[in-house]
Amino acid sequence: MTYSELPALPDTHTRELISSSIKVNPIFKEKIEVEVQLPSEQGVPPPEWPFSAMPLDAGVRLAKNNTSRETGKLPGMRAVKKEWQLRSLIQCVLAMLPSSAFGIPDGSEEKKIRIVDFAGGTGHLSLPLAVLLPKCEIVLVDLKKASLDLALQKAEELASPLKETENINEEKKEELPSLATVRKKRRRRKKRGNTKPISTRSIPAPVTIHGNELRQSKHITNLYTYHGSISTYAKEQGHFDIGLGLHACGEATDIVLRACGEAKANFIVSPCCVGKLSQTKRNPYIYHATAGNQPTISYPQSSTFCQIIPSSSKFDVLAKSADYSDIQDMRTSRNAIRRTAKALLEMDRLLFMKETFGYDEIALTRMEPWEATPKNDILIGTMMAKRPNSGVGSPFKRCKDNDDMKPVPCVDCNKDIDMAMHLLVAPALEEIKNDYSVCMDWTKGENDEIESELKEFIESTNTTLKFPKGMGKRKRRLVHAIAARLSLLHWSEGNKNSDKIVVVEKE
Repeated sequence: MTYSELPALPDTHTRELISSSIKVNPIFKEKIEVEVQLPSEQGVPPPEWPFSAMPLDAGVRLAKNNTSRETGKLPGMRAVKKEWQLRSLIQCVLAMLPSSAFGIPDGSEEKKIRIVDFAGGTGHLSLPLAVLLPKCEIVLVDLKKASLDLALQKAEELASPLKETENINEEKKEELPSLATVRKKRRRRKKRGNTKPISTRSIPAPVTIHGNELRQSKHITNLYTYHGSISTYAKEQGHFDIGLGLHACGEATDIVLRACGEAKANFIVSPCCVGKLSQTKRNPYIYHATAGNQPTISYPQSSTFCQIIPSSSKFDVLAKSADYSDIQDMRTSRNAIRRTAKALLEMDRLLFMKETFGYDEIALTRMEPWEATPKNDILIGTMMAKRPNSGVGSPFKRCKDNDDMKPVPCVDCNKDIDMAMHLLVAPALEEIKNDYSVCMDWTKGENDEIESELKEFIESTNTTLKFPKGMGKRKRRLVHAIAARLSLLHWSEGNKNSDKIVVVEKE
């Protein structure tokens, strides 16, 4: 199990070809010429390619005079981090495509490459791809019609003349309360015993009623939306060349992968919420797709992991450990074990796809930079032997010093795995007692402090020691670890995270 380098960006010639095709497009030309003069938001770095080559309306940055609740756009550094996520997946897509997929459409009847963005929401990924790749068909699939309507609205605004978007404040629009305000009012009502929901707009139709309808954007004509589930799209529409999934929740990622396998399509997915893979957890995607909440996939999936982890209860432990979200620890030794658990879980998915559907190449990589999101793993699968004439190939063909088109190991990513193994194997367990520099989650000072307190407790006449509230789950884990090493009984008490304490007792 190793990480690979993220597939490289297109070469300079290809980037210039893509950028020039956007600039000469009459839909975007005027906007790009004006927007290039606009200053960046203070304290926020300017967009990088490919977002620097597109009109602002195609990206995720919040435009002046708009609110994120109305447009689905994001403010400040939230937008920058989302751009990093999207840019990483776009890199993988562009690396898979042949040179004939870039540039301006010439009107030929040549079959277009179809790229499907599963669970794509309001089109954060689909819309930039449609702008970058006018020769390809981009299909946005989602369960929520409101999200798809907003995506088509964004496409219409992107294609509208500049003069129509400059005077956005001339007509005063109905202002909706912010999400924070709505939640605050709900809490107040709950305290008063009034649980009547606060209505901010008309109640939408139940999300489990899907139109299974394919719609084409009137202006960005290579962009389509499909209102329905991932499985329904795969059954009804069938053929596509590349399947994408950016943070499809829990089991939804595996449904995306299976849809790609059935279609013999390449896949690029970045999973999310792996804790929901536990058989004891509710999965929002399953509920909204089927109106039920019974798991549709059993874990582990691959034959290799079924031998290593034969029971679902043990897999649940792995899924819980892998549900990692501490981005501040990303480039440190802390929580390396949990990040390795996540890599193991994703490798189970990749091995299953190779075993079941015969993918020629599978790879696990990370977004760049890692700080884009704690959920920064990307799974890539390439199927070439069964689709020799598709035109879609390995995303690693342009990797530096990579003549054989194989994924290049990522040294920095694999350090996490090395550190975790150093801690978990038997010799390291003995070593860590005296060398806290190899500890994954805590500093030497933190170890010394807790160990000293516990040793004083052992020498005292007290039988029970209760640590205070507010330690945080990371330091509570440290107390449990050292108490176990010192042969003390230990457990947690309290319901909410802020109220939890660790109790230690002598045997």
